Amino acid sequence: MATPQKTNRRKNHKKRFYQRKRVWLSLFLFMVLVAAIGLLGVNQYTKEYRERAETYDLTRINDLEIPSVIVDRGGTEIGRIFVQNRSLVGFDRIPKVFIDALLAGEDKRFYDHDGVDYRGIARAVYLNWKAGETTQGASTITQQLARNAFPLEDERKKYNESGIQRKMVEAFLARRIEKTYSKSQILEFYLNRIYLGSGFYGIRSASLGYFGKEPEDLTVLECAAIVGCIKNPSNNSPLNSLSRNQKARNMVLERMKQMGNLKRKDYKRLVTEKLKLNPKPLQRGTSHLYERVANELGRLLGEDALAAGGFTVHTTILSRAQEAAERALEESLSRAEAQAGFSGQKHADYSKQSGERPEYLQGAVLMVDHLTGDVLAHVGGRDYAQAPYDFIELGKRPLGTAFFPYIYAAALENGMTPATQVEDEPMDNRSVMVGGREGILGEWGMEVLNPEYENGPITLRKALEFSKVAATVRVADRVGLKKVVDMAVKFGMPLEDVELLPRLAVGFEPVSLKQAMRAMSVYANRGRISQGGLVYIDRVVDRGGRVIYRRKRTPQNRTQIIDPATAWQVHSMMAGSMYRGSSKGALEGMLESPFPGAGKGGSTSDFGDCWFIGYNARVTCGVWTGFLSGGGEAIYPGAFSRDLALPVWKAAMNAAAPSFGGDKLTAPSNVLEVPICSVSGQRATEFCHEYSEDPGSGIVKTHSTAVNEFFREGTEKVPYCTKHSGALGAGSVTDMHMLDLPALSAVPIKPKDPVLIGNDPFHTRLPSFAATSESSGFVGGRTNVLDSLDLGDVEEAIQLRRPGRLEIYDE
Repeated sequence: MATPQKTNRRKNHKKRFYQRKRVWLSLFLFMVLVAAIGLLGVNQYTKEYRERAETYDLTRINDLEIPSVIVDRGGTEIGRIFVQNRSLVGFDRIPKVFIDALLAGEDKRFYDHDGVDYRGIARAVYLNWKAGETTQGASTITQQLARNAFPLEDERKKYNESGIQRKMVEAFLARRIEKTYSKSQILEFYLNRIYLGSGFYGIRSASLGYFGKEPEDLTVLECAAIVGCIKNPSNNSPLNSLSRNQKARNMVLERMKQMGNLKRKDYKRLVTEKLKLNPKPLQRGTSHLYERVANELGRLLGEDALAAGGFTVHTTILSRAQEAAERALEESLSRAEAQAGFSGQKHADYSKQSGERPEYLQGAVLMVDHLTGDVLAHVGGRDYAQAPYDFIELGKRPLGTAFFPYIYAAALENGMTPATQVEDEPMDNRSVMVGGREGILGEWGMEVLNPEYENGPITLRKALEFSKVAATVRVADRVGLKKVVDMAVKFGMPLEDVELLPRLAVGFEPVSLKQAMRAMSVYANRGRISQGGLVYIDRVVDRGGRVIYRRKRTPQNRTQIIDPATAWQVHSMMAGSMYRGSSKGALEGMLESPFPGAGKGGSTSDFGDCWFIGYNARVTCGVWTGFLSGGGEAIYPGAFSRDLALPVWKAAMNAAAPSFGGDKLTAPSNVLEVPICSVSGQRATEFCHEYSEDPGSGIVKTHSTAVNEFFREGTEKVPYCTKHSGALGAGSVTDMHMLDLPALSAVPIKPKDPVLIGNDPFHTRLPSFAATSESSGFVGGRTNVLDSLDLGDVEEAIQLRRPGRLEIYDE
């Protein structure tokens, strides 16, 4: 039996390809080559963005303000709006708990990266890919600082680039920032710049604006609430939505817990704790006007747009009038403080560092185009930096005697005429109860140191022209206080709920300057009151020159509240006041001559408030001076509107005259001119004249008392003068007619021929005693019977020998 032989075959053990060194070496070299090519490509592709990032001046990283420029109606720059509710704080004032909340909410690897969080980018890319949309961001705090400090978005739009391209510039710039500044400096820059909602920029602004406290006093919950605003400031602001803010802040608290900066038990308590707000925001703006424009801009475009800045705001302001009003107001108030009787705090003596509230003399000026509502000048106070209180927007003070035109409007609307008579004699102060309970009611309305009474009847015209207090109180009593109040309410004054007390008649109730201005403009607009608001901004242009807001130019709606004739009558009486009454001298130095408008000054019984409100055909201007405290303190004894408010009004009106002057005001068609006797208020006759003696020469002169008066059609039938014609005042004077005059008043003979032949011993050429508006006696001609004599060059005045002194001797 054969046995098999065992054979050994040599097996060839060939190495697999991935075990060969040559393959790995080749692969490595290939990858290095690809990487090198990729790096070269990336370097070449990103070269433009890297170089652009190098162009930014990092020394300007903390230039925080981008002001909006304010220009007047002619395009001249008059100021800038800065975001004043930003206040810088040092890094040492920022509490650690806030830094913990910030890093948890925005950049947990802040202290580890070089400006770009590559891990965060990879994570964001993955999560966004998984979600199928952009749900995650990867911007670090440094990158956020870069795009907020420099105009990266504007350049992206300029070059028409994508968001990725802008991100590359942002990343390179962030790395530059990290190489230049320390981490604490970067955090300080960021927290002073970042927008935190509701118009608050920076940590201090938000801390005060939301919680009324300094940053170092913030609690953990408050810190998380502020940090929660960063991702969506408008939506997450606790002032806008507490629920959305709670959701955002709880996310921050969750991450703080995950990072070990918040204990679990504290987290559970804080996520359900109610956030307590206590807003005490910083003020912004450098003048009352700029603050008003900024507020209006925020209302029109939103707080976010206002905070962004960079706009050109075209206003309705007339810079000449604005500057003139500011300058004249300061000069007037300084003169008042220099008066011997002034005892209040002076502007020059006040220091803000004292910590006390300023109590020095204040003032305000508002000028409006009453046809369009355009504000031409707005001076809300004397010194915004010391007293930001805007009297135009917030203040109310008694009008004093500036309230009188509305009493007379009520009288004229209820059957009286400018010729109606009222007694002008002292009045017991107990009838009105202002300035005390005893004695005689003062006559401060005439604005002279020694006022005098007529001690008899005077016309309503004279009562208003001379701002007679006692006479006006009697007018209000005759009309009825209810009708006076109803009329004032029609004019837009907030008197609906006032008590019907006699003190109403002396302007006791407070009104705002805007309300007083609106009411006065009714007389310039033929009895119509405007229903539109004031306009400060005409249009807004962004940094790219694009108009983003333009106001609608539509005619203002007006409501007829009084008869046009009544408006004209009161207007004419106020105009008379400026020529010969309580505001005499107001027209001296006016550029518009003759001045077509009118106005009324006003002082309160305690001399604590002075007003002057007046208008021409286009604009209405109001001035107030007084103390903001309103405690009844006199500016100084005898402080009158003609000395304090009127000069400011004149300066502002003169500044506006070149642009808003020249137009005329005309009487409405239902107004008639009728000659009346200014003494009796009745229809004038040729006998209406009085005598007066020249104190210097002793010459006695005669002058006509006839004037042309305005009557609403239907009210012009008044009796002929019974004071100068010799008629007896039997019965009611309103029932007297021409035929009722007694025979003593010789009726002129009607000539049979147009030319009288022969001598005229009885002077029958004398016209009828019943004067007409065409009679020469009312245009400066002769008014006396003796004027018919041919006196040649002899002076018309009759010179009489002055009688000697009467001496009585005892018998």
